[in-house]
Amino acid sequence: MKRQLEIAALGVAAAGWLAAVLTRCLALWTVSGTLNNQTASLPAYWDGVWLQWDHWDLAHDGSLHCSFYQSLMSLSGSFRTWRALIMAAIGVGGFAMVVGGVGLVWFPGRGQIKVFSGSFFIVAGILLLVPTAWTCHHTSQPLEGAVPLRRDWGPALYLGWISFALMLVGGVILTTRCPTAGVQEGQPGGGMSPDEEASNPLSTINRTAFTNSQYNRRSPPI
Repeated sequence: MKRQLEIAALGVAAAGWLAAVLTRCLALWTVSGTLNNQTASLPAYWDGVWLQWDHWDLAHDGSLHCSFYQSLMSLSGSFRTWRALIMAAIGVGGFAMVVGGVGLVWFPGRGQIKVFSGSFFIVAGILLLVPTAWTCHHTSQPLEGAVPLRRDWGPALYLGWISFALMLVGGVILTTRCPTAGVQEGQPGGGMSPDEEASNPLSTINRTAFTNSQYNRRSPPI
């Protein structure tokens, strides 16, 4: 039961880490605007806004492209800080996943490794939460420029919240539930194997005292 719980918790946290990788690759905003009854939209990534002339020059005269470009200059956001936090979350989560996998395969009885891995998953989730919540706050702020623009949530923001929840849940389970189960199994009365009972010093002392008492009872006085 304990091993199944560890595998499930590590799988949940690993799924959150994969979602964090996808969060870095996908668009965080969908920016759209209308000019001269023509509407266009483009994705905004963590690296900034990527412009393609063929996509924007709907009138084939450059007017729409230039007007949108002037408006996008006011696209507020700390893109460098967001990128750094997401990359830190991916790095910490990847390290936690490697440690948890090694502990599960080669050191299944070491509860400290589960606690260590779960703690790093929690830290990775918090690191991802900061840019996700930050960009969600910026989404509601208006953009003023030559063309009024609107920002909508992109797939990266949805995956960011999902990734945070998965890594947090998996990390909490690894940190709290798995070490407790291991301690309970190692307690006296929790079911020791015959070899462990034979090598137990208290058992050896009890056997020696019992043998001596039986010898004293059976030996007749001379």
